[in-house]
Amino acid sequence: MTSTWPAVPPPSAVGELPYAVPLPVRDDHVWQWRRDFEANESAGGNARVHTRTQLTMGHWRGDIENAAQISARVMDNAGRHSAPPPRTRLGLRLAVIATGELLIEVTDPLPEFPNFPEAVAWQPTEGQPARGLWLVQHLGARLSYAVAEDGRSKTVQALVPGTPAC
Repeated sequence: MTSTWPAVPPPSAVGELPYAVPLPVRDDHVWQWRRDFEANESAGGNARVHTRTQLTMGHWRGDIENAAQISARVMDNAGRHSAPPPRTRLGLRLAVIATGELLIEVTDPLPEFPNFPEAVAWQPTEGQPARGLWLVQHLGARLSYAVAEDGRSKTVQALVPGTPAC
């Protein structure tokens, strides 16, 4: 799938949070894994379990539990907000890139991402529960998204810090 990446406004346009990957991450991976999940209430949990398992088996040198939580939140967000019809599949791709960082990509059937800058700049106030994308960033990921060239889907990227291999 080829994607067209939107220009990302400078952080000052939405606050001081470093909320987006400045440029899309391309396929310079050293390891990758993919799977589709049905878009239902289990998608986030399934993504968490599979992410934890695959990163452990792949010996990723980063915080695997944080990565599993990030994967679950992005997948859950896609399932909740893309309003997919029954039996729709959501794609999950994990890729360790040359820097040792983990790229988590979730593809869903809704090409739009209304208010992306506001969604990632949102901060909870006292007493408010954390929202998915806020938690993803709180766990250390940088976010971006792209609409597929055919205009029928989008991919959300979460770039998670890791440790480069020696």
